[in-house]
Amino acid sequence: MKKILFLLLVPTVLSAQADTVKLSPKELFEVSSAWNGIGVVQSYVDFQKDVLSSSNLSVNIVGNQVSTTLNLGYNKSSLSGAWSQSFLTSINPVWDYYGVGYGISKNTNRATSTLQAFVSTDFNFQKNITLSAIELFPTKTFGTFGVTVNVSKTYWKEYEGAWQGEYTVDEQGNWIKNINPMTPASSQLTTRSMMMYTYTFKTDKVNISPQLFGLTDWHKVFKNGITDISYFDDFNLDVYYGTSVDWKVTKRFVLNTNIRLNTTFDEFSKSLGYKKSNPVMFMVGTQFQF
Repeated sequence: MKKILFLLLVPTVLSAQADTVKLSPKELFEVSSAWNGIGVVQSYVDFQKDVLSSSNLSVNIVGNQVSTTLNLGYNKSSLSGAWSQSFLTSINPVWDYYGVGYGISKNTNRATSTLQAFVSTDFNFQKNITLSAIELFPTKTFGTFGVTVNVSKTYWKEYEGAWQGEYTVDEQGNWIKNINPMTPASSQLTTRSMMMYTYTFKTDKVNISPQLFGLTDWHKVFKNGITDISYFDDFNLDVYYGTSVDWKVTKRFVLNTNIRLNTTFDEFSKSLGYKKSNPVMFMVGTQFQF
């Protein structure tokens, strides 16, 4: 309560004639740390990292928020099976995330190589396009290994930034409103790598597949027309781990359930006041063989 009263009294003490007043850094911290989040790590969601599955309905728990993502995929293979095409879509109305994608794959006895493009948007603030090269190496004894390299470009519109202690007053020095600086429109080009491993235990009724994913961003180019930065990212790692279960309901129909957890290591983002939210993902999917 004392801090709020301080804010109301400051304009009168500083100047009864001023139109605009700005707090000192010390005053800003004292006032804002209580109700504006200054000095508090801000959480964010990374859609591109957290949407990792296709052909499933997933429920994501981020903090106290629950959201649902619908990922649908359709695969069409050549008669020989050497080539296949995939059409993907992803919808999350809670996060305002909508995406479509296309991929083409070449299958050999040793590996499956895929080139994929995915475009996503919230139709308002953020747009993203990602190009990926994916290699999967199945083995009979040790499971399936995979590696992915993708380049992703994200665009953000202009938005109102955090309050910096500036506000307007009337002729008597009474507070009118805070002035928030505008952050200019910006874009970021990110190069990212992923390693994957899964092993499947097969039975007559069910297949159980523990999964492990590791993602890291290693190069970024940020531009906003004022500050353009190109740099190699400090150590960061997103680890996803869980289990996928295929329930063989009939010979042609398979029901898939999946639970996946996430742990993030990113000290550089924390030093800037940001921390990635780590969702718990429950997924349900189906597969029907024509």
